Amino acid sequence: MDAFYIVLLFMALLLPGFILGKAKLLQEGAMISFSNVLMYVAMPFLVFVKLLDVDFKELDWFPLLLSATLPILLSPLLAWLGKICCKNEPQKKRAQIFCATFPNCGFLGIPLAAVMFPTQAEIILYVSVFNVVSTFLLLTLGVYILSGERKNILAWKTLISPISIAILLGVAISFLHVKENAPVIYTFANTLAQLCTPLSMISLGFELSKIPFLQLWKHKEAYLVSIIKLLLSPLCAFLILLFFKCCTPLIVDGSLAFAIMLATATSTAASAPAMAKKYALDAEYTATLTLVNTLLFTVTLPLVYLLFKAAF
Repeated sequence: MDAFYIVLLFMALLLPGFILGKAKLLQEGAMISFSNVLMYVAMPFLVFVKLLDVDFKELDWFPLLLSATLPILLSPLLAWLGKICCKNEPQKKRAQIFCATFPNCGFLGIPLAAVMFPTQAEIILYVSVFNVVSTFLLLTLGVYILSGERKNILAWKTLISPISIAILLGVAISFLHVKENAPVIYTFANTLAQLCTPLSMISLGFELSKIPFLQLWKHKEAYLVSIIKLLLSPLCAFLILLFFKCCTPLIVDGSLAFAIMLATATSTAASAPAMAKKYALDAEYTATLTLVNTLLFTVTLPLVYLLFKAAF
């Protein structure tokens, strides 16, 4: 049950943000700055520094291709499941479908991969590739789900996202053996990368502090959304990986399996409430859906981890 204790410790990092939020020592403006530091500095540097540890000459390119392909297969499937399973007024149903479909593999998956698998840099690479494609789908399919209009689609933004740039730079510079030849650059990048986990969890803790705890559990549909996002999503990914492992000569190793597990089993994308507000949906209701499955994530991830560990 190592995964359980790691996730428990990881989620305990919610407490500083939660306590400071309740005590009114953190304000919304400060959290916007936190999120900007996380998105534009800490997370890209975490991806970048981990890529410097990857030996791309020895890397199998099939896992990279599958990491990029799986979001394309899973997102429409999850959106369809959300559409047929979620019952509510149209605006709330849109929020439910979005929350059931798109994972928080950036704010949660990448930091958690660094904590759970600190010596397996390729896992962060696979999660990052999954995240780039998932972000593209969030800005296309996700925007369409929330707004109902194609004109709002923002696909171009993912091409210049910090994670995309970090991947390109990390792959290019890794061939220069920076870690051995220029350790100062590696140390600088690694120092900034360490901000990723605490900042992401403090931000989530602050969001949790804004909503009364008992109110989180009043919406029964939040449990259905959580089942789709936290259990059915990784289960579908598990079955796809199992097919490749058992029915094809292609190699599906533990690194790829655990990366896909983290990418699919994480809770709803942290941007869900802000995007709901942008497209005139109920942001507080969307935040409730997001926070409920973020809390339930602490229970479901160890179970999903055991499933993947048994098979891969």
